[in-house]
Amino acid sequence: MLPEKKRKQIIDLMNREVVPAMGCTEPIAVALCAAKCAEVLGKTPDKIILHLSANILKNAMGVGIPGTGMIGLPIAIALGVTIGKSEYNLEVIRDVNPEAVKAGQRYIDEKRISINLKTGITEKLYIEAESFDTEGNSAVAVISGGHTNFIKIARNGETILDRTTSSATSHTCDDEELDLHTVYEFATTTPIDELKFILEAKKLNKSIAEHSFGQKYGHAVGRTLNCERQRKIMGDSAFARILSYTTAACDARMAGAPIPVMSNSGSGNQGIAATMPVVVYAEDNNASEEQTIRALVLSHLTAIYIKQSLGKLSALCGCVVATTGSACGICYLMG
Repeated sequence: MLPEKKRKQIIDLMNREVVPAMGCTEPIAVALCAAKCAEVLGKTPDKIILHLSANILKNAMGVGIPGTGMIGLPIAIALGVTIGKSEYNLEVIRDVNPEAVKAGQRYIDEKRISINLKTGITEKLYIEAESFDTEGNSAVAVISGGHTNFIKIARNGETILDRTTSSATSHTCDDEELDLHTVYEFATTTPIDELKFILEAKKLNKSIAEHSFGQKYGHAVGRTLNCERQRKIMGDSAFARILSYTTAACDARMAGAPIPVMSNSGSGNQGIAATMPVVVYAEDNNASEEQTIRALVLSHLTAIYIKQSLGKLSALCGCVVATTGSACGICYLMG
């Protein structure tokens, strides 16, 4: 068993990286930055300018924003500055309602939002917001390296937070550096009461999958795989159920269902893919709660370990990383 201090460091790391998120994490991270910028300004900005890295722009342009029936960055930004609360982190716009959507649409129609590509940077995950009011006040907020990692906050040119000189932007300096042996030992030997927090990932991600079976989100891949006609083709196997539950949860999240998922390393799809294959296999094989918990921890922590070297928005798909974690969890359940 790992020493208590090391176990606590890894648990703290997991609690930073495995967190609830509502909607696709890139536009929601932009909404978070906009919300913080408005809070620092002290009012809804008369104008807000966003400078975004290419990967943020690419990932955010065509996904649904929860509770709006709309896609893309403008409505995410508008809701961030009008009803967003930065204390909610990746659930920043969870207070959205029809009135808020109408107000957000007005904010867009009044052309108060400007969205630009940030040039001259190497960081794949970079969000910079500048807000202004009619009295000449201004505020700046910058997220870089992680979807909730603020590196700069300022008001009227006075610095409130400045971590721009940090040599490590992809994770904080006190993150526990992992290797696969440590990941396995932690998952399989840590006292089970210290690991029960991971059951929230099972609860949230299974819930959105089952909700998606009764709705039509996006291309409805999961719902289609779960129907009787498709089961006659694919068979009623653990593999087929893994596919249907995982894709159903992703369908709902990407289409803007106003339901949180448990993310991993800043990605909701990665959190789903690190969770649902393990959950379905465990249930199909009557695994005990302890076995399920340890398999889920092994899965999620393996994904975090891989992402430590790749970075949050690496070219290697997060779902590939997460399903590598799930494969480890399922192998553990296989014995």
